[in-house]
Amino acid sequence: MAVRENFTHQLQVVKEQLLDMGARVSEVLHESHRAFQEADIETMDRIIKDDHLINELEHKLNDSVTLLITKQQPVATDLRKLIVTLKVSSDLERVADLAVDMAKAARRLDAQMLTDIREKMMKMFQLAEQMIEESLKAYAQSDVILAQRVASIDDHVDRMYGEIIRELFELNSNEVEVNQITQFAFIGRYIERMADYATNITEWVIYEMNGKHFDLN
Repeated sequence: MAVRENFTHQLQVVKEQLLDMGARVSEVLHESHRAFQEADIETMDRIIKDDHLINELEHKLNDSVTLLITKQQPVATDLRKLIVTLKVSSDLERVADLAVDMAKAARRLDAQMLTDIREKMMKMFQLAEQMIEESLKAYAQSDVILAQRVASIDDHVDRMYGEIIRELFELNSNEVEVNQITQFAFIGRYIERMADYATNITEWVIYEMNGKHFDLN
């Protein structure tokens, strides 16, 4: 009994590690959102510089899970939880990478150009942020209903992305530098991918709970 209680405690510690990582990624997204909105180069540079911090959190988490699997040889249900932890941490690390990519692209933007497009992207980014935060909440609470609700937002993000791309390609390149259009297109793609990774996390939540894979994207 004591062995089982210890293992259950270790599972909870690993879960808390993942949620701490998720909180840091959410913080990076919030900073990225503000920096994009305010054309804050200093914050963008900090996001790029601190990218390794998220990577280190993922590596520590992977080490913890690997050690737990090796030492405890968990049964199917517990092994599924540990696999989900690895998968979600990987998705979160990629979200953080996208925030860095976004910061690099945003540094090349002229703050005075395409302000209407920028505002639309801010709304799209807000939805992607919401998806990440609520997917982590669904994971923390093992809430399948919330996971499904979060995944449904992805369609809205995809529609917004499509509308923005159409607007960008309809612009007259004589009036707007091609480089500016390209950077906005990149940023739109990065935000759209963040929402995809949030959907991935919700799929892992459902898998952890019932052992079945569902494509919610």
